[in-house]
Amino acid sequence: MELLSRSTKRLVVEMSIGIILYNLLLGVLAWVFLPIISYPVIPALWGLLAGAVGAILMFIHMAVTTERALESQNQSYASKTTIVQGMIRKVVLVAALLFCWRAFRVDLLAVVTGIMGMKAGAYLQPLIHKTLSKEDEPQIHGGGEDSGTEAP
Repeated sequence: MELLSRSTKRLVVEMSIGIILYNLLLGVLAWVFLPIISYPVIPALWGLLAGAVGAILMFIHMAVTTERALESQNQSYASKTTIVQGMIRKVVLVAALLFCWRAFRVDLLAVVTGIMGMKAGAYLQPLIHKTLSKEDEPQIHGGGEDSGTEAP
């Protein structure tokens, strides 16, 4: 039994790339603009990193939960499982936020902003899918002057 199907694994990778790109962009912006307003940069960067990791882990958990619920083919079980797993995910997220804030002194606003990368990853996924799919497909060339496909 696999945890995720092949198509879901690809989706997870594509969305993770989007989350990483979003947080990299925010990290560069933080690095450039936060010193100008005398705001500490390092806690913000650590917060973005923690948010990105949290978003990716939450998305993987959502994908596994959804696939397990679909495989069950039992509406009652699927409904209960997704609700319980969603609540567990939220409790773990809040606990991780508090832990990172207390232990590592990360910026909580940056963590939450980094977690919002999940939304950016969802918006960027079609573009990333299109880009990655072009690399996977063999190049098919249409008829041109030198292709020999013209009718005499």
